[in-house]
Amino acid sequence: MTAEQQIDRALAYFTDEEHCCSFELLDGKGSVMLSAPHAMLQTRNGSIKCAERFTGMLCRLIHERIGCPVIYKTRHLRDDANFDPVSDYRAALCRYVKAHNVQLVIDLHQMKPERSTDVCIGTGRGRNLLGHKELTHAFTECFRVLGIKHIAVDDPFDARGVNTVCATVATQCNVPAVQLELSTRLLMSGYDESCFLRVLDALSDLVLALQKEPAEQVAL
Repeated sequence: MTAEQQIDRALAYFTDEEHCCSFELLDGKGSVMLSAPHAMLQTRNGSIKCAERFTGMLCRLIHERIGCPVIYKTRHLRDDANFDPVSDYRAALCRYVKAHNVQLVIDLHQMKPERSTDVCIGTGRGRNLLGHKELTHAFTECFRVLGIKHIAVDDPFDARGVNTVCATVATQCNVPAVQLELSTRLLMSGYDESCFLRVLDALSDLVLALQKEPAEQVAL
């Protein structure tokens, strides 16, 4: 199967609205876990927000490629796993993190193409890193090697809210977590900046590097 066919299959999966479960968690190997809580529609404060399908696609494709554990939303139940005070999604993620010695969670999100920022690294103003400040450098360099210049930290999204995936993981599991926001311009065809396959490659390589070595030793 070609890369394009894999992408088409993944897109079809997250376009399907008939999934029976609210989310899917795929077991894997390694100490880094990916999450995509907005891969399907969400409801926040009574308003429905668009699905960030490419984040779910990245999770599935990276899992297929390198076998890391992943979790992503598959059905809209009028919930928001990155906002609601109680979330089965976050509960399942935390159980897995604790049971499988996961050492880092990367929570993927998708920004509107109108935003000037290409990549935002949300750290909870440093709080969700639990002292691992070197992670910010590792993520920044991951995208700089792609030639992406508009990279920000905690602006416009900092993942500081207590019910975000990252804050929950950091607080309840004592494991660092990074909210990675990617511009739709990088992910969707039709934009001059579109480079989905290169983003897929870069994230796969980053996960493998962070699995093999402590984050402070990663050289990108």
